[in-house]
Amino acid sequence: MQSKENMHLTLYSRPGCTLCEEAAILLDFVLDEFPEWTFEEINIEEDAALSLKYLYEIPVLVHQEAVWSYGKLETETVRNRLLEKR
Repeated sequence: MQSKENMHLTLYSRPGCTLCEEAAILLDFVLDEFPEWTFEEINIEEDAALSLKYLYEIPVLVHQEAVWSYGKLETETVRNRLLEKR
């Protein structure tokens, strides 16, 4: 089992991004099944380096610096990745 610090996801997004809004809703939904996991949403527009890095790829889902997904998130893909980490 992973330590609490390792059970955290980061969602890179920006305001007004429909796919980003959908990704946050999907994560809330999927993480209901995995209450030990958390996620934070980071606005790339507040950091020039992140904005350059992810401008055309958002939403981007990251776990421990490893990108799990670019663009539209799929429920089963996220769920399967979380199950692999159990």
